[in-house]
Amino acid sequence: MTNKDKYIEFCKQEKNIPIFSKDWWLDFVCGKDNWDVVLFEKGGEIWASWPFYLRGKGIFKIVTMPKLTQTMGIYIKYPEKQKYYTKLSWENEICRSLIAQFPKVDYFNQNFNNSFLNWLPFYWEGYQQTTRYTYIIENLTIKELEEKFESDIRRRIRKASKLGIEVYESNDIDIFYKINSYTFKRKNMAMPYNHNFVKNLYEMCKEHNAVKILFATYKDEIIAASYLIYDENTVYYLMGGINPQKKDLGAMDAIQFASIKFALENNRRYDFEGSMIKSIEKYFRSFGAIQIPYFSISKTSSTIFRAYKGLRSII
Repeated sequence: MTNKDKYIEFCKQEKNIPIFSKDWWLDFVCGKDNWDVVLFEKGGEIWASWPFYLRGKGIFKIVTMPKLTQTMGIYIKYPEKQKYYTKLSWENEICRSLIAQFPKVDYFNQNFNNSFLNWLPFYWEGYQQTTRYTYIIENLTIKELEEKFESDIRRRIRKASKLGIEVYESNDIDIFYKINSYTFKRKNMAMPYNHNFVKNLYEMCKEHNAVKILFATYKDEIIAASYLIYDENTVYYLMGGINPQKKDLGAMDAIQFASIKFALENNRRYDFEGSMIKSIEKYFRSFGAIQIPYFSISKTSSTIFRAYKGLRSII
């Protein structure tokens, strides 16, 4: 069996592998032939995996993040009842093995899942790291959640309710794509994905019971939308948008509240997927979410690619 064949079976066994690292997700966002995986095996058992998206950029081979994929990185299983010292030794052994197996590329950059905390083996091998943040809500009752809302969020949710804004689930990709496009038009940016990509991703996730699209209506007009995906442990806010002319009605706040309730009521945590943009960070935090760090790990192995990157930044 190839590593990918083994990994497909591993994904079936390990329910805690995040959705962004599951084989079917990678098949879709990367293309079946554009991703691979290295494995740590011991005693005839897989203990760790590290999938990656490999693509060409001119003469260069690079590993980066696929579209709409927040994190990847190394997934580790732990033997029972490990002491902390032994746990770190186990992580170090696994990381050293996986790094040694990793294919030679000119440039590597990957966001690791926030469960991965020990990047020292990468530092020892010349990698660099930037800390990023996501915002997560978990282990709360709905009453406790509402108590953690900032007053402005609470006020806007009440306003949406008084205005008769309703939140409901639908699979209308055409409407979602239109609403989502407002996010990029406001920033004078081109859409980073096309309609078919969003539609086919929905169908793929639906096959795996891993998607929900929520809409908010005001006076029979859809004015906001949210595209959620989820795995066994987490609901992720993947995409969304709002009609800019109706942004002060509280529709997006109502959708976020419904999304968080869906996660908590199904024993999952809610991941806003974070942002390093100041205004967005403040908005996510105002729902009572906890700031959680994750690592963006990178390495430029090719001096030619380093020169290429430097030239591009100057231009």
